Amino acid sequence: MKKAHSRPAYVLLWLNSKIDRLVEELFPAKSFFVFITSAFTVALSLIMAFYLRFEFQFPLDEIYSLEKVLPVAILIKLVVFQFFRLYSGMWRYVSIYDLVQIFLANLISSIILFIVVITWHQGYFAGFSRSVLVLDFLICFFAISGKRVLVRVIREASEKSREQKTLRTLIIGSSGAANTLIHTFSMSSGKREIIGILNNDVTPNMSIRGIPFLGKTDEVAKFAKELNISEILLLPPYSTPSNIKQIMDKLENEGISNCTLRMVPAYKDIADGSFDVSHIKNVEIEDLLGRKPVKLDRTEVAAFVKGKRVMITGAGGSIGSELCRQIASYGPEKIVLFELSEFNMYEIDRKLRNSHPALQIVPVIGDVRNFDQVKRALSKNNVDILYHAAAYKHVPLMELNPFAAFETNVLGSHTVVHACEESSVKRMILISTDKAICPTSIMGASKRLAERITLERPGAGTEFVVVRFGNVLDSSGSVIPLFKHQIREGGPITLTSKEVTRYFMSIPEAVDLVLQAGVIGHDRDIMVLEMGEPVKIYDMARRLIELSGLVPDKDIHIKLIGMRPGEKEYEELLADEEKVTRTPFDRICVARKDKLPSAPSVDPGTVRGLIIKNDFESLMDLVKKYIPENKFS
Repeated sequence: MKKAHSRPAYVLLWLNSKIDRLVEELFPAKSFFVFITSAFTVALSLIMAFYLRFEFQFPLDEIYSLEKVLPVAILIKLVVFQFFRLYSGMWRYVSIYDLVQIFLANLISSIILFIVVITWHQGYFAGFSRSVLVLDFLICFFAISGKRVLVRVIREASEKSREQKTLRTLIIGSSGAANTLIHTFSMSSGKREIIGILNNDVTPNMSIRGIPFLGKTDEVAKFAKELNISEILLLPPYSTPSNIKQIMDKLENEGISNCTLRMVPAYKDIADGSFDVSHIKNVEIEDLLGRKPVKLDRTEVAAFVKGKRVMITGAGGSIGSELCRQIASYGPEKIVLFELSEFNMYEIDRKLRNSHPALQIVPVIGDVRNFDQVKRALSKNNVDILYHAAAYKHVPLMELNPFAAFETNVLGSHTVVHACEESSVKRMILISTDKAICPTSIMGASKRLAERITLERPGAGTEFVVVRFGNVLDSSGSVIPLFKHQIREGGPITLTSKEVTRYFMSIPEAVDLVLQAGVIGHDRDIMVLEMGEPVKIYDMARRLIELSGLVPDKDIHIKLIGMRPGEKEYEELLADEEKVTRTPFDRICVARKDKLPSAPSVDPGTVRGLIIKNDFESLMDLVKKYIPENKFS
């Protein structure tokens, strides 16, 4: 029974919606309302102009002529208004453009009306005062404009009264950028309440769009505390790493932990209209490293990669996946993805196909330790260039699993090198690490042996280049994701020592430099990437806590757990016998031997035999012979 009753109701609802849509198309209510009010305004403005002209006297002859002019004025103005599309604009968004259109519509319609009245002034419009038309033009323009402006003012005022402003915001930036940003906020219905602006070049007590300049940037902590600021927006030129550090230090010294620092894009992005409120981002640890943007001429990389068949081992890892993304943008003929992890392969394959649908992508699930799998992938796809990024990199884990480290990093690299020679690959680039220098860990030693195996190969057609760099931010297994996870869990952050320092760069920057170094390096070169200034991990941990809106040692504690096996407090990028030679390219150097090493050549067969025997002690004795500069002790 219930269904039987509901069916007619649905039919009626459907018919009603169709009728409403038809009526709206034939007779749009909003435009009709604007049309009627415009006609009323035109009539009222002409009558008002008439009575102002005659000082509110009522001469009968003039009133008679007004009755003749009035319908003509309404007709002319409504037609001209339609031509200028004054009935279709949304009043709540009225702008300078709309006011200009209203002015032009009134001007042209008044000129036409004036011509009509002058033409028939001796006959049909006899006795009508032409000065009335001047007053009519002014009154009509202000009346029609005023209605729209009043609606916008009332609308915005009501919206602001309904909004609950949850973010008390302080802007630090130049006056031009601050002006544009405030205007952008005024056009959106966000929940920010702009309290004031800090700037070192503008006198306090001045204002922009009603927002006052409070003082200089070094007073940020004072105003943040007094005004209960919950958000600070950093605009150029005050969003540099040094300025961010100074602001954070001042806030920390005052114990202010409820302020979120956010960065706004460059001023040119705001000025040319490409900026959107959604582009504002929280200050991240990368913004505090103080690294200047790298300047690279990518034309050589593009020429090197374009039209080539490129293979990346470890294609789904942090470095490997970024290599895939950047190489794909240079237009290679084919990319071969070689990866052991099924999930990592699925992710990078999916992302590449979405971003580069025309690119030929070949996913190969394989193990770098398996010669047949590597050789098959290289030969079948006729690979020109190979980037070898597959490796175990986690220092403490490799201390617990040394055979896995040597199998993958040493024997796996030997397999890839041998397969490249057998498949006539033109160039192979090995991704190495600063931990390979004077190694104190199993992981570092395994990567140093991988370097030696690569560089000590006899010339057989394939060129080999090693690219060595330090830590990258947010790579899998690095300290940054670990610290962020520990902060989300409520702490503590675990740290080995207050004195530990590391070199850092972002993953895209590291890969950008790897690609450039891989192009300019000569056969058997070790290319070293300049990593900037070393960063204390302890200071980085405190900054991460503060960027999360928490107080170090109060909300989140830092726990020192001592140095783990294989770790060292600082890391080098050069061995004692290596000397660096600068290249013409920014932040890329070549490491060359100052003297011949006294160590014997690395024999992968001997390494494999000791791994098979599970003879760890003999394996380490052999490693020490191969790497006399080691610092295991």
